[in-house]
Amino acid sequence: MTIERYDAVERLQAIRQQLDELSRRFASQEALGEWVPAVDVLDEGTQFRILVDVPGVKNEDLELLEEGQTITLAGVRHSVIGSYARQERPAGSFRRTLTLPEAIRPNSAQASLKGGVLELILQKARKTPHKRKK
Repeated sequence: MTIERYDAVERLQAIRQQLDELSRRFASQEALGEWVPAVDVLDEGTQFRILVDVPGVKNEDLELLEEGQTITLAGVRHSVIGSYARQERPAGSFRRTLTLPEAIRPNSAQASLKGGVLELILQKARKTPHKRKK
């Protein structure tokens, strides 16, 4: 009985993860055929660090637009020319617009692309001090 209950809980967790993924894809238009890279936004006090999964995308195929609290990242991942026996990796253009919780300083973005992960550092317009430990 315990084993069956555990299996049921695992199944429910798997269904929840699938629903979360479907919801993310639908919200980002990926369900409609567009490729949308996954993004993490970290608040580091005086700056935001944004990590974007863009494997196979070259530096010259990326574009960043800053505007107040909004940044837009666009780019393209080119298909490999050849005869495919199976093709699962999406290719083509993508566009991702993020609204940050605070405005960023104009032209403060620093970017690096390593191992298929684009890292953006954006300075906040207003400095937010780190909380001190007592």
